[in-house]
Amino acid sequence: MGAAQTADVIKTTDSFDDISSDKIYCANCVHCKLIRSNTGSGSQYCLRVRCNAGMWKKKLGEEKIYKYFTVARRSPDTCSHYEPMGDPREFIKELKKTLPIKDEVYTNLY
Repeated sequence: MGAAQTADVIKTTDSFDDISSDKIYCANCVHCKLIRSNTGSGSQYCLRVRCNAGMWKKKLGEEKIYKYFTVARRSPDTCSHYEPMGDPREFIKELKKTLPIKDEVYTNLY
């Protein structure tokens, strides 16, 4: 498997019991970045997350962008660019408590 294909093999965690300090969680990586994604209207946007290291790819090679509230579930088996930001168990537990459960649409104020 190539690097882009390997990045697509992920497991998801839904309960706090599944959270382990030994696992890789994309949301706990320094390369996991929050971005604005424009919606149909030019002045509105939703929050999305991308991998700054370029590890999230679709089958045809274009970049994969995840919804803000689903990134806490991404847990690949391996990642050559993974740099944790702290204890994953504590971070993911808190993140799952605070993330919204659905898309929130924001409006630019300029």
